[in-house]
Amino acid sequence: MTISPPAKVKLGPEDTFKVLTSGIDSLYLAIDIHWENEDFFEYLREMKALAVETERDQVIQFPQSGLFSVVKPYGRKGHQWIIENNDFEMTLGDWLTPKSRPSAMVTFRSEALWRLGPHECVALIGELFRLAHAEDIKIKPSRVDLCLDMTFPDSEWFMDLIYLRVTRSTGSHPYLDNNNLTGISIGRGNIAARLYDKPFEIRRKSKKYWVYDIWGIEEEVPESLRIIRTEGQFRREALRELGIDTIDDLFDHIEKLWGYFTQKWLKFATNPGEHHTMRKLLPWWEIVQNGFLGVQQPTPLIRCKAIQPRKKQLFAQSYGTMTSFMACCHEEMEMPIGCSVTTSDLSRQFNMSLREYGKSDFELEMDLQQKRAKRDRAMAKMYAVDQQRKALGLPSTIKLNPHSGQKPWPTKS
Repeated sequence: MTISPPAKVKLGPEDTFKVLTSGIDSLYLAIDIHWENEDFFEYLREMKALAVETERDQVIQFPQSGLFSVVKPYGRKGHQWIIENNDFEMTLGDWLTPKSRPSAMVTFRSEALWRLGPHECVALIGELFRLAHAEDIKIKPSRVDLCLDMTFPDSEWFMDLIYLRVTRSTGSHPYLDNNNLTGISIGRGNIAARLYDKPFEIRRKSKKYWVYDIWGIEEEVPESLRIIRTEGQFRREALRELGIDTIDDLFDHIEKLWGYFTQKWLKFATNPGEHHTMRKLLPWWEIVQNGFLGVQQPTPLIRCKAIQPRKKQLFAQSYGTMTSFMACCHEEMEMPIGCSVTTSDLSRQFNMSLREYGKSDFELEMDLQQKRAKRDRAMAKMYAVDQQRKALGLPSTIKLNPHSGQKPWPTKS
């Protein structure tokens, strides 16, 4: 079976109120852990001490996993370590058995949830802890954001939409750009809702152009249409009240959670101010209520799409910086304006400055390794294959990087 890119389609006026995707866009985990020993802690202490000494993040590798991340020179909110890469951020405490505070808090990046899938993300974290000598792991959702994206005609997206809400929350706030409605937020507590123009948010803020691959459309929305994201945010207290305590509870009852959000907590209906018996659901809200599939298929190909805008942005920034750098060099050498310059001249001048300002090849390698580890994306497919090999008694294909300078990990007996 091969993975093919989603077929790209062009939206037309007939595509009003069409659900494009639904799933989990943010996932925060609270994890209680019984550790077999302090091997992982000792390793992290050593690397954090080095981070403090050098005043820079240090590259670490999860034992036997092939997954690189960075550890920060500081902790947060009672947790000793902050570990992050492009897929998740983790804070970890240095106690062997669970306390009132969770042993670890893990936040998954949006791209990882859509690229790997929520189930795979949670399984990856659990396996990383097991390989680091965790004996018992209990994973609970601390916050989850469910979303549904749908096409929306311009004529139905207007300022007074906020007055058509029927909700258990009293707080709400519209967001405008040049008097054009771009979003609505509702609620400030343990449950909150957001409805917003997702392509506008991508252009102005997040730059997550890979979302268009999830939608399966070209990066162009007709003027008569918008793509509106409806988002429901649930914090730990609300999840517990709704009977969702473990991560399995969340995955087993995710459609019911969406049902509560769109049928009990929030609706959009006609005749604001009238008795509820006199109000009728807006047709598009019925689609929102029924359009959440509860199934979020992994989309591995968005990895390349996620990297390209960042690469293009960094190139543009670097090009501007390097031309400014070369102009300073010409001014210093009193060269006339209009003199010829080549990329070889720029490269030679930059290499001279590297030596002048004390930058060595070793430091360059360390800086690159740190940035690469921080942006490392979990290689889920390779990792799954490696686990199958182990189950069959075959040797692991995942090895320690011989150039990482890291000590080998003890293997669980």
